[in-house]
Amino acid sequence: MALDKTVFEPDAAWKRALEKYGAATHLTVELYGRDARWPIAQVHSTPLFELLAPGHHALSMFAACVQRCLTQTAAASTIVVEQRHSLAVIGSPLMLNGEVVGAAVAAYVLTAFPDEHAVRRLAKECNVTFAALSRRIREELPLTRARSNVYGELLQVLCNALLSESYRARQQERTAMRLTAADRAKDDFLAMLSHELRNPLGAIQIASQIIRLGGASQAAVQKAAEIVDRQVKHMARLLDDLLDVSRITSGRIELRKSSVPLATAVAHAMETSRALIDAHGHSLTISLPEEPILLEADPTRLEQIVTNLLDNAAKYTPPKGHIAVMASLEENGVVLRVRDTGVGISSEMLPRVFDLFAQGDPSLAHSQGGLGIGLTMVRKLVDLHGGTVTVHSEGLGRGTEVVVRLPLGTRSHTPPEPASEGRVRPSHHILVVEDNPDAREMLRVTLEVDGHRVEVAEDGPQGVAMARSSRPQIVLVDIGLPGLNGYEVAKQMRALLGRHVRLIAVTGYGQPEDRRRTKEAGFDAHLTKPVSCEQIAEVLEGR
Repeated sequence: MALDKTVFEPDAAWKRALEKYGAATHLTVELYGRDARWPIAQVHSTPLFELLAPGHHALSMFAACVQRCLTQTAAASTIVVEQRHSLAVIGSPLMLNGEVVGAAVAAYVLTAFPDEHAVRRLAKECNVTFAALSRRIREELPLTRARSNVYGELLQVLCNALLSESYRARQQERTAMRLTAADRAKDDFLAMLSHELRNPLGAIQIASQIIRLGGASQAAVQKAAEIVDRQVKHMARLLDDLLDVSRITSGRIELRKSSVPLATAVAHAMETSRALIDAHGHSLTISLPEEPILLEADPTRLEQIVTNLLDNAAKYTPPKGHIAVMASLEENGVVLRVRDTGVGISSEMLPRVFDLFAQGDPSLAHSQGGLGIGLTMVRKLVDLHGGTVTVHSEGLGRGTEVVVRLPLGTRSHTPPEPASEGRVRPSHHILVVEDNPDAREMLRVTLEVDGHRVEVAEDGPQGVAMARSSRPQIVLVDIGLPGLNGYEVAKQMRALLGRHVRLIAVTGYGQPEDRRRTKEAGFDAHLTKPVSCEQIAEVLEGR
């Protein structure tokens, strides 16, 4: 058990208790840790102890007493009394959580009045004058062995009680410090989250005004629409990251492993991160072995690992920097390195880079975007894959290298998906049940543009009534509906129309538990808001 030596340091409570013990017994108390080399603390120094102190550690009985205390076990913890030259040292092992962690020693006890020859030998061993030692011994009162044992038992009870209380107090202090730090990190994170959400919202608001007010050129309107699309995707990714880190840290994520080519995962991650890398003017080099590398991994999560590393490198590297992605084979795995010429990491921050909400320089994090949870997710996902991840940096301004080690997979032959080019999408009779007017209207317009016949309902009861009368082929249902929630709507529609209707949940609830509930309610598919046109088209086709 790792023990903080500060638990032995006599604070006010230790000092008061041990001073009272020393005053009552006329003894000096010393506390030793497990190494037994030097006393950690000393309380109530008596005249005899002060006289012998410069040389008393040379006395074999003192060292023997400490060692006997430290070699005892919790099951057989007894009082130790060592004697020599008519002097005795009383010792007691210090116990914490069933383990000997130190020793408490009380000295010196006079067991009898020594003769002149014994006093001279003791004076020589301790390098004091015979006259001074003889005078001091005559002022002491000898104690019986029974009384020495009583002093030892009192020392044992007192010191172990003080040690337990000190340990508990230190634990509470550390817990309070961790909670304070976590609370401060949470506040910083919430402020950063607000900042990250307000930025795209501001861009969306201005772009929507350009589109709505008119007077702008077609090119300006097109640019505004692209901004809206890009910022919505950015916000959706932020929310996905938040949900992912929540699921991962709470152990509620399941990997769907298969044999995945590393080159494919890197290529998809590059495609995702390319816009950010290009926006900063970085150069990017990729170095992969010529031989294909297959990993036993969840392809989506593997891509997420690489994407987070590329995004981090891009965000924390000054403009026109360089990012390198390198992979190499080891005996039982692959090593993937992502290296940048960025701002680097200080030695103080390096041990905390994987901590949730930890930020080395929050102001820089704000300026570069993101929530500072990327490395937390990377470590959790790598751990789930049975791998390891480490971060290296020579300091601020010296760049960063992240090293991921993952186990190799086995070769599998998966037939390619049939090409979808030239596919004609059929039109459907679709009912949209959505209480939010804007979301309802956008879904209607999107579906009508694709050639579908669309009806809309603004609450659950109205949706069920319309389904009964018009019998749609497909129904898109929000879950958080007033009056009758989406689960109940699905159950009633399934009872009315059987398997002739395709039910699709379109909701802001996207946790695994939410997906389980929609499936149990009778839904055929589950879409988590915000939903893109491509996602809607895919789910309508049953993909």
